[in-house]
Amino acid sequence: MRIFAVPAALLLSCCLYMPLPRARKCFCGLLSRGYICILRAFTRKNGQSDDIPALIVYLLLLSGVLALLGAVHPLTSMVLMMPVFTGFCVLPACAEMKLTLDSGKYAKDIPAYEALVRQSCASLAPAFSEEIVAPMLLGALGMPLYLGAALCWIYAALTALAGRIPAAARIVSLVHRFSIRVFTAFLLLCSGVVGRNPLHVSGHTLPGRLLSILGIAGDASDTHAPVAGDIAQGIFLCAFASAVLCFALCAVGFVLCR
Repeated sequence: MRIFAVPAALLLSCCLYMPLPRARKCFCGLLSRGYICILRAFTRKNGQSDDIPALIVYLLLLSGVLALLGAVHPLTSMVLMMPVFTGFCVLPACAEMKLTLDSGKYAKDIPAYEALVRQSCASLAPAFSEEIVAPMLLGALGMPLYLGAALCWIYAALTALAGRIPAAARIVSLVHRFSIRVFTAFLLLCSGVVGRNPLHVSGHTLPGRLLSILGIAGDASDTHAPVAGDIAQGIFLCAFASAVLCFALCAVGFVLCR
């Protein structure tokens, strides 16, 4: 039952961030303020601070509290993991952009219209890979040992502090590289749902491959000119690939936890 806390947390986070995309900023701000409180104890009288020791203590305290709370019940882990999947915040912006494009505002400016379609579709790739797939993998990895919520919050804290602490940025970068590779593989696996042959996909980056799967990469692999409907198709493809990945993780976790 523990492994099913991850898909349940995904569903709850979608219900949270779809109507309230600004909640992401509040969540990241909360994590940053927690670190600042810890950092005060590691600040000398001359104003110099020990960022790394403060970060280690902060992560140990955060993970300890989350591990204890997450071990109470799978439902507790589900609620605790819910705010970590912040990638859903990109969906309202993409939906709003599609409505703007459908309204005919850019009907006389085709290059701008196509650029906005590509920009909106490309924004889906990092949002899903870094803010949905990455915590999903960490949560699934930690759930058998009751550490799913703790690992997710550690990742979220490091992400919130990446711009301030180089060491946190390096750790987050390593996680991102792995999540990008996993999400790229599942995008290619699921490319058939939008009528694309994965063998015909080009691009060296995740956004480029997503655009190539949609057929609007702007190269020889294109199948049509970018249209507003590609945004909805991109959302569907990313959500479908994430769902397949989540199902695969649950299946593996179910076998391992038996």
